[in-house]
Amino acid sequence: MVLFRWGKMALLILTSGACCLHATTRDVRRMLEAGNAESAQRSALPLSADIIRYRDESQGPSPDALHPQPLQRDYQIVLFMQGRCHFCQQFDPQLAQLSLQTGLKVFPYTLDGLGDASFPRAIPAPQSVIEAFYGDGQPVVTPATFLVNVNTLQAWPLALGLADMPAIKQRITQILNTSPD
Repeated sequence: MVLFRWGKMALLILTSGACCLHATTRDVRRMLEAGNAESAQRSALPLSADIIRYRDESQGPSPDALHPQPLQRDYQIVLFMQGRCHFCQQFDPQLAQLSLQTGLKVFPYTLDGLGDASFPRAIPAPQSVIEAFYGDGQPVVTPATFLVNVNTLQAWPLALGLADMPAIKQRITQILNTSPD
């Protein structure tokens, strides 16, 4: 399993990338609310390699109730958060716990330049990354989570705003059961 490379080079690469996602926040909400297998398949949004970096193998497998190998090898959660957001402060510890339980890594982006207790080293989100996930000129909701296949660079929305972890797990399972890889 590959870990995101944290550092100035990764930030430089991320900030210089072009966007190729064009789903709006309204589209993402509609897909999440639909909640059926067909919408899960249609909600896969391709990302450019400049937006998501690959992870490298360095940690052994963690136990996972969903599907440990595909999760750890092929997927990562991208989190948009704000250090001062009280919703993020409620959500982020639960997401960190889910990450420990499933072996899914979380790549945290911060919109206000601040991390929080769960993700103290969040990376400031460049405008290109925000536009890639939310759409150009669309309102940005935090916390927001997306499941990203690090091999195909497809992204699926998991939740916009507060969500409980059983709903997140259910959405991940739905995506894994309907995605073609």
